Amino acid sequence: MPPIQEESAPMTVVFIIAIVVLAVLLYKMLGQGEKTYAYTRTMTITYKPDGTEQISRIDESGIVFVSPKTITVDGQPYVHKSSDRRKIQARLNYEGGNLKSIQLALPNGGEKFFYVDKISSVKDVMRH
Repeated sequence: MPPIQEESAPMTVVFIIAIVVLAVLLYKMLGQGEKTYAYTRTMTITYKPDGTEQISRIDESGIVFVSPKTITVDGQPYVHKSSDRRKIQARLNYEGGNLKSIQLALPNGGEKFFYVDKISSVKDVMRH
């Protein structure tokens, strides 16, 4: 490798600084605090025209991604944090500092609950 000439030394410093800045930005983008949970059962509450509740419980499983402002369930994003309360579509229910369920508001006025467990690897999903 030929020695660095004095003319290209400032350019090398600029490239190194640019690489460090890009690495820090990429690290921050990828580590925005998204957490992955598996749900193992759901409960749907719907309301009949006479005002009575109809509750259905289903053993189904899937993956939920929780980011700082949204959650993604089955590929569909829902807002759980917003300065405009009318835009909030989901609520996270914690117990003892751990996420226990996610409550989605359904278009028909009902609610759907996803009961979750934290997962850290693909092996955890296979167990559910």
